[in-house]
Amino acid sequence: MLDHAIKKIMLGLQNRRGGDTMNEKAKLKEFEEQLDAALAALPSLRWSSASALQIASELYEFGAFEGADWIDRGYTILSSHFVAGKEGHDADIRSDADLQQMVADIAFAQHYYMLREYLYYSYNVPGAMQWSFEGDRVEVRFGDKSIPRQFFTVHNDLSLGSQYHFRDFNHTDEIMRLLKDEPEGVATPNMLAADPLLQKEVDLKLAAYFSLIDLDSEIDLGGYSYSDFILVYNLLLKKALYHRYLARAQNAVGAIYIPEHDLLDGIEKDLGLSPAIARLILKDITYDRDAPRDRLDAAYFSLVRESGPEARIVMRPHHFATAEGLVNILRVIGQRRPNTFLNQLSNEIGSAFVKRVKTAWEAQGFICHSDVPLRDFDPALPDIDLMVISVEPTLGYVIYLCELKCPVPPRWAKDQLKVLNKDNVSKAFRQVETVKQFIRTEDGMRFLKRMLPKKGHPQFDEFVVKLSHLVITSDNAGMFFGAESTSVVNFRTLERLLRRSDGDMHMIQHVLETYAEQADNVLQTTMVEVGVGGRAVAYEGVTTSPLLEFPQGRWRSDPELPAMVEAFVAEGFHPFDALATRSPDIIVIDQSEIGGSSTE
Repeated sequence: MLDHAIKKIMLGLQNRRGGDTMNEKAKLKEFEEQLDAALAALPSLRWSSASALQIASELYEFGAFEGADWIDRGYTILSSHFVAGKEGHDADIRSDADLQQMVADIAFAQHYYMLREYLYYSYNVPGAMQWSFEGDRVEVRFGDKSIPRQFFTVHNDLSLGSQYHFRDFNHTDEIMRLLKDEPEGVATPNMLAADPLLQKEVDLKLAAYFSLIDLDSEIDLGGYSYSDFILVYNLLLKKALYHRYLARAQNAVGAIYIPEHDLLDGIEKDLGLSPAIARLILKDITYDRDAPRDRLDAAYFSLVRESGPEARIVMRPHHFATAEGLVNILRVIGQRRPNTFLNQLSNEIGSAFVKRVKTAWEAQGFICHSDVPLRDFDPALPDIDLMVISVEPTLGYVIYLCELKCPVPPRWAKDQLKVLNKDNVSKAFRQVETVKQFIRTEDGMRFLKRMLPKKGHPQFDEFVVKLSHLVITSDNAGMFFGAESTSVVNFRTLERLLRRSDGDMHMIQHVLETYAEQADNVLQTTMVEVGVGGRAVAYEGVTTSPLLEFPQGRWRSDPELPAMVEAFVAEGFHPFDALATRSPDIIVIDQSEIGGSSTE
């Protein structure tokens, strides 16, 4: 009787939970419909596409100089109307009423952008967001801490990375002075003097962007090579920087409207590329009425094509100068020509990613082996993408076995959620578990011994090896993987950590193990409110937070390090002293048993 009662209670609870889940899904769907209806009702969507595009582009450029980053999210949502070629009210940039209406519509659209993101997370990752529906009020908060942590990390990496990459660029004031009183587009002596300074900034930006592919690569992207694209992008980036500086110097901020034939003529004259090739490139970097049909998000583009008969290309100089166009072209190719991406780009990017991460470790004095095969032990075992060995003078060795995953960095929720696909970042954790199991076997121990430096440890014949596993990605900092025990770090955070470590492996280990906690302690969130279909909606977002920089280490460059090691040995200390607090990932090895089976 008791067993039957328990089963009945459990069944009731399960049914209730299932009912609650279905009820929440229904509420989310209803809310999504209200959100879509509110967006569709925006007055500017009944304006002519051409006039809406003009006003929104001007507002974006003005807002960008005022730090109003939210305008870009709203602009992205409304962009499909900008290129749709619809007729309607010809809004006037000189009309205060039209300007105010567009500001209001962009403001709502940016709320729509964020709420759409949260809906996608909620549909695909249970518990990602916490939704509360109480009467006419809706509240949305982060349920998974890894989500705000990802937002913070991306912004933190971008800000600190920009400071680092441009630390020696001190030509801003000089460019502003040269362009202050110059006519636009005229090759005056001052403009010619500014040109090489602008090119220096272009070169710095290209070096800082996520690329990995050699800039002179002849890989075919679909009728044009990657190097062709870089030539055009270089030219347009310099043009964007020129107009951005000119606008600031002359207090004349605004978008740039370029007839396509003028752009094609300039590309042919300056770069020697035929109009046919230039058209193909412009097609892939310009948001037009075909882009929504190809399921391309407007966030991938800094250029927009007018829908009228002239079909000018609209450049937002600030956006073009700050967006990572080298990432965006990869996303466009991947969506429009997936076979081209798979056959021409995927392996190239993956190999270059491993090489870049390996180089960052080696720069700090670590021994690295990439693409380490394990098939000699078992054909079913995966290769180890990167093995990092740190010679620790008073311990033995610290080893990181790294799985690297390099999906193209995301732009919005659907991109971010792809990390959950079985062949994406989620696969790395399964591979780590497989390698962990292998390392615990006798073959695994023989493998580790074989990989240690052949010349032996510089201080001891018997020593300790501390083994850790790490997932390194192109962007993901653990978003959606909070339950995993293996640390996750994106390569930008890792490169900065390695630069500042001075080869101090203890510091690196500490940061990797505690980063989530440190980021959570620094990042700040706020509740944002907006009205949707008669409801008051409040949602949580990450707001301006203090930057999280790593301390500057002092290890390999410390002149006292050799003396400290000598004192350690002279006073009779031994690596086995670490065994007093032995952790599961510590292995004891007798170097005399290794013989000639290890590697350099």
